[in-house]
Amino acid sequence: MQTAGNELPITTPLQDMMSYSKLGLIGMVCLIVAILIYVIVHLIIKMRKNAPAPVPRIASEDKIRAAKEKYNKLLMDLQARYEMEKVTEKEAYQELSKYIRHFVYDVTGIKVQNYTLEEIGRINLPQLYYLIAECYAPEFAADASGNLGESIRKAREVIYGWN
Repeated sequence: MQTAGNELPITTPLQDMMSYSKLGLIGMVCLIVAILIYVIVHLIIKMRKNAPAPVPRIASEDKIRAAKEKYNKLLMDLQARYEMEKVTEKEAYQELSKYIRHFVYDVTGIKVQNYTLEEIGRINLPQLYYLIAECYAPEFAADASGNLGESIRKAREVIYGWN
């Protein structure tokens, strides 16, 4: 460094770029990634909420009648297996939920078997919504119980009330 008498140094020595801590750089990268993930997740959620409700296809009367018979038989079989203690209450509620969701798919084409309860609520099928909501606690909770016979009766109402 050159100085002229009492003057301050004209140049400042630069530090090597690799002498800085990498922890700050790693922290910044992590922060940017976290912000991107947050934005992407919220965009996906917003798109799902704003998605229009699917328009159900209109099944023929014969197809609806056949679906009603098929799922009524499945419900009778389920109730018999439950009464003979071949399935637990939790398993029975899981099957009930599956059957009613597949029935709706068979007669409408709406893939409600893949829908959350909130998504089912948005397609304007209130009977289906309340029935699936009734299945949730016994289906997912470790120690919850329900009245399977009553739930199967309600499932039949949904099935036979379908036009």
